[in-house]
Amino acid sequence: MNESSLLAMIVGLFAITAPIAVLPLFIAATDGQTGAERRKTALVATATYVIAGLIALFIGNAVLSVFGVSVAALRVAGMAVIGVIGWKMLNAPTPNVAAAGATSTSGSGKRTHHLHSASNTRITVATTVPANGGPSPVSVGIMPLGFPIYAGPGVLSVIIAWGSGARPVYLAALAAIVANGAIILLLDLLAEPITRVVGAEGLLVTEKVFGLIVVAIAIGGMASALLVLFPGLAGTGSIR
Repeated sequence: MNESSLLAMIVGLFAITAPIAVLPLFIAATDGQTGAERRKTALVATATYVIAGLIALFIGNAVLSVFGVSVAALRVAGMAVIGVIGWKMLNAPTPNVAAAGATSTSGSGKRTHHLHSASNTRITVATTVPANGGPSPVSVGIMPLGFPIYAGPGVLSVIIAWGSGARPVYLAALAAIVANGAIILLLDLLAEPITRVVGAEGLLVTEKVFGLIVVAIAIGGMASALLVLFPGLAGTGSIR
């Protein structure tokens, strides 16, 4: 595994996870928390992502064997999931549209929702500071931030495929998972200033750009896997 391949693995995970686009969700999920609690939430969410990735890397192959699923079939299914995720990212609604029709009124004030379309996760955030403080860093860090937002089905499918091929790339995959986890942690710790500078529209554009990259990754990966399942698709000669 050379450096260019490792870089491609890191970029692929980063694009699928799209941690920059998730920043508004992180802020919404940690609404009412203190600075220390938000930092703890970021650590818990990152740890959940890394642990889920390592489980998928080292145990995913055994799970596939139990169910009799081939690596090529997993790649096709995983790339299909990634393609859907990328398509949802490309068609991500604007913040106003996402919140339209999703407001409710309670004793603590008016509430709106942030929707993470890729994992179909909706997070409710109050427009006023909750009287009892924010949610527990452990609970919100594990779910929904750690899973399924960061360690979603697309990410886990790719990681399982890395550890299930003819030449498993455990060391490179481990490095890619840890590197992406470090990026997620850094972005979460800087979530508020980044969101203020970039703005909601800038984050939306970023998500759509990542969506296009993810769709391209899915098409390339699915094409390669289909050639393994159906070698005849490659052809044996030129067409006259």
